[in-house]
Amino acid sequence: RTVENHTFGKDRGSLPMIADLQSLHPFFRDKVQQLIRNCRAKGIELVIVESYRTHAKQSEYYSMGKKYTRSAGGKSKHQYGLAVDVVPVIDSLAMWDNVTLWRKVGVEGEKLGLRWGGRWRSPYDPAHFEWSGGLTTQQLAAGALPAIPKSLSGNYPCLTSDIEELRKYWEVWEDVQMSLKREKTRLPAMASSETP
Repeated sequence: RTVENHTFGKDRGSLPMIADLQSLHPFFRDKVQQLIRNCRAKGIELVIVESYRTHAKQSEYYSMGKKYTRSAGGKSKHQYGLAVDVVPVIDSLAMWDNVTLWRKVGVEGEKLGLRWGGRWRSPYDPAHFEWSGGLTTQQLAAGALPAIPKSLSGNYPCLTSDIEELRKYWEVWEDVQMSLKREKTRLPAMASSETP
């Protein structure tokens, strides 16, 4: 599942965003689903803005400036299925600027052990939640996987094969978005070269 730019009322670049919870690390995905349920129980409806993010999409955000990200391609937890962006919605409208509502959502995520971007000063990113089991992006890039708490490891008997399968999908999405990026770059160049 993907969503296009401005779907939730904000400029999020020309490449579509992957907004599929199935693209996330299984343990983290379960935490996000619990966050959605917990918020719903409190009368807060959350929608997924972005889940897995390709290097091409991360690079696009990076080129859009520091208000989007300070992390270049390969340096975001999104690129390892360990981060998600959400937004609370009221009457079909995304509530990006409702600080009180964000605090409620943030607290619910933190209760689940998620790191909330609403605690960051720069960039302040209340839509962002992540879990990495304490691993850095360098460790993740080297292929390390975050450890699931031992008390819950029995819930994920096929974790290694699930991650291998996810990585195959991530590679396909990387290829698709790189193709889209090349196409979007090529089209304006072709249009200007055809102008007399």
